[in-house]
Amino acid sequence: MVSGHEPEGGVEGTDWLRDLPRLVSECASEWDLEPTGAVLHGMCAVVIPCRHDGDSVMLKVTWPHPEAAHEHLALRAWDGDGAVRLVAADPSRWAMLLEALDPERPLADVDVDESNRVIGDLLHHLDRPAFPQLVTLSTECTRWAERMRVEGPRALPRRMAERAAAIFRELGSADDIDARLVNSDLHDENVLAGDRAPWLAIDPKPVAGVPEFAIAPLMWNRLEEAIAAPSARNHLRRRLEIACEAGGFSEELARDWTFARCALNAVWENERPDDADRDWISHMVTVCKAMQD
Repeated sequence: MVSGHEPEGGVEGTDWLRDLPRLVSECASEWDLEPTGAVLHGMCAVVIPCRHDGDSVMLKVTWPHPEAAHEHLALRAWDGDGAVRLVAADPSRWAMLLEALDPERPLADVDVDESNRVIGDLLHHLDRPAFPQLVTLSTECTRWAERMRVEGPRALPRRMAERAAAIFRELGSADDIDARLVNSDLHDENVLAGDRAPWLAIDPKPVAGVPEFAIAPLMWNRLEEAIAAPSARNHLRRRLEIACEAGGFSEELARDWTFARCALNAVWENERPDDADRDWISHMVTVCKAMQD
């Protein structure tokens, strides 16, 4: 997926792919690794099963981009409580050594209600004071509110765009908005089964924010199940309620953040004029409507 991708503070995607064998070889030498399985990959990283000091581990090497810059710091802060355990990190190579989880057993394979309960509980376990290096939600909200003001009406009904901008302005200026370490991309494809715990989060996107901000991905993942339900609104509201109850979070705040984040998703998608996914934009509008009283 990164082939041909423009640099995001690092190297161009194709250049990184060309250099990847060297990076993997250097990591294997540095950490005395023995590959034990086929290479796995996601959108921006490769993961290689290995043996290290007699234990099963995963070597993860990531294409340099801002969202992944502090992943190793967040994993170190969580220290295995609710998330995959960090064994070692080499930030200069954007490489990490992680405990081995089961890639064949994602949380996405279980019932959606149980999935949302598990994720709410994981968000509770991952709740920590934020550390200074993180991108702050207050800063992002200032940028997103302006983007919604300018671009929102081109992708959304005007009232919806105005409400999303207002949410970013109002919630983004709250006193405690940057207080907590939050995984902003926790959903059931980013949760795997483990040996020491039933479920553990992987591939975090940490920000300094509030936990309710992290509920939104539960609404736009497995969206086909919501669309197929007799009432998409009731289905989505139930998901949110289950996750918030499990985590001890405010449903009202979670609804507002979900509304604003889904509206922003629609704006981002609409900015690809030649290949924007109109169905995706329509689905984001559906989620926004479900979050309204």
